[in-house]
Amino acid sequence: MTTLKKTLGEIRSEILARLGFGGGGSAAITNSTLIDSFIRDGQYQLYNQFDWRELIKYHDQSTGIDQSFYDYPDDCNIERLIKVELKENDTWYELKEEITLYMRSDMTSGRPCRYERFSQIEVWPPADVSTYTLRCWYVMALPDLVLDSDRVVIDSNLVFLHALTNAKSHYRQPDANIYASQLETLLNRLRAKNRRNEPIRRNNKPTNEWDLMSPPRVV
Repeated sequence: MTTLKKTLGEIRSEILARLGFGGGGSAAITNSTLIDSFIRDGQYQLYNQFDWRELIKYHDQSTGIDQSFYDYPDDCNIERLIKVELKENDTWYELKEEITLYMRSDMTSGRPCRYERFSQIEVWPPADVSTYTLRCWYVMALPDLVLDSDRVVIDSNLVFLHALTNAKSHYRQPDANIYASQLETLLNRLRAKNRRNEPIRRNNKPTNEWDLMSPPRVV
């Protein structure tokens, strides 16, 4: 069973309590905006450290004959596109990034083997049949934390500790270093676990350069 991440409101309440503002009435309300900022910044900083496995997704779409450009998935972080693959029959091929000027001089259709990131994904050469499947592996875009009911997407304890550490430092509370140490320990453990289980980037089959540059089909 998937464990739900905590909400913005839940994390804020816990941080206010740890800061001593839990029963502060208007004082707690006054500090809520700042605490929310620490929570959002904590999730953003953690999100950008590396590709969290639980945020990695893929999206499949069929190719179009002579089509070169394809839309990104709606929730894709374009800067965190991990790789692009193409399926022909039952075989998957990984597309290499970069389309050179030499390639652009020959737009004869064939099996796509290259891609480039623009406002859309460009593939080369344009597909010669519509039976290919284009698969994009990516890290999902970071959703906004606005409403109290909005849930974090990074480990709740990690976001909490990150925000609490910054809040403790901001209010110059003497135990800030204790939470900073806890944050570092937890972060290192989760980072190691995340990297040990990262199969998305691995390609155990040696790449054949001729396959990457295979000439268009002759029909």
